[in-house]
Amino acid sequence: MALPESEHPQWPRPRRPHYARARVLHPDFGEEREDDIIRHTDLRQHPLGQRPDPASLWPAVLLLLLFFAGSYWSWIHPDANPLAATQDLVYKKGEIWRLMTTLWVHADIAHLLANSGLFLIFGLFLRNYFGLWAFPGLSLLGGMVTGALALLTYGPETRLIGASGMVYFMAALWLFLFLKHADYLSWTHRVMRTIAFALVVLVPTQFEPQVSYRTHAIGFALGLFFGWLSAPWMKPVTNLSAPPFEEHEYALKATDVEEDLLP
Repeated sequence: MALPESEHPQWPRPRRPHYARARVLHPDFGEEREDDIIRHTDLRQHPLGQRPDPASLWPAVLLLLLFFAGSYWSWIHPDANPLAATQDLVYKKGEIWRLMTTLWVHADIAHLLANSGLFLIFGLFLRNYFGLWAFPGLSLLGGMVTGALALLTYGPETRLIGASGMVYFMAALWLFLFLKHADYLSWTHRVMRTIAFALVVLVPTQFEPQVSYRTHAIGFALGLFFGWLSAPWMKPVTNLSAPPFEEHEYALKATDVEEDLLP
């Protein structure tokens, strides 16, 4: 007796894409859960999955050279106060420009080098993946706003110097945008990576009396806030191109045919 047309076996049976199959991870972890499956066949086709362009590092390098120049000037003129910001100078004398120049000044070479590493990393990521508006535009604005708010928490003559608040602003901005746009990972993975990075890199292991940790906290909070404000319209920017065709990636193996075609 002939089978109804609806019950005829399909030949060939449609293959499931490889990215939709549960992959076996380390034996201690078992099989990958459905919500952990990467949603893009080729990670290179996701804006945040591409390698950053080394040319995107130039804005951060140029600003860092400015930091070195401003810090060196303050070191050879310790009695002068041409660049640093205080509450009196900014709010009473109206020298708003000091909110920018005080970012260039650092107490010593150790202070400058401590800020340089993260500044270059987040400067590269923000510029490469989110454009010039994210870095240096929004990052410099965030550094100035952080300094303006932090000065209100100190005495009128206290000098607030360094780019630490700006660095924490940039870190929080990047982490928020990563959480928002890295949809090639599940929410669980994104949250875990963000928390782990913040705990390992941003939380200090020892406290020093001359370091303004409240400025760090203000910068981080402002970075999250600015990230939330800008997330709806600040999308990852990239020059997407089709990945190179590799024939072996699409060749069917005998085991694949047997697995996918047999009922």
